[in-house]
Amino acid sequence: MSSETGTPPEKSRVNGQSKGKQPRVISNPNDVAGLVMMQIDAVSSKKDDLTIAIKGLADTAKQLVRAYAQQQAAIEKLGKRVKELEK
Repeated sequence: MSSETGTPPEKSRVNGQSKGKQPRVISNPNDVAGLVMMQIDAVSSKKDDLTIAIKGLADTAKQLVRAYAQQQAAIEKLGKRVKELEK
C-alpha cells in the first residue's frame, strides 16, 4: 500500500497519482471547454508574472547603467584633475 494515499501502488498509478501520470481522458465537450479555459487562464497568469519580472529586470538594468555612467564620468573628471595637478 502507498503510504500517502492508503491505496495499493497499482491503484494509485491508474488514478494518475504516481510519477508517470496517465493522460486525462475527457469526452464531454463542456468538460473539454472548461479544461481549455483553465489552461488558458494558467498560461495567462504565468505570462503576466513573466512580464512583471522582465519589467523589473529592465528597470534594474537601467539603474545600473545610469550608476555606471555617473561613476565613469566621475573617474574621468578625477583623471583630468590629476593631470592638471601634475602640470
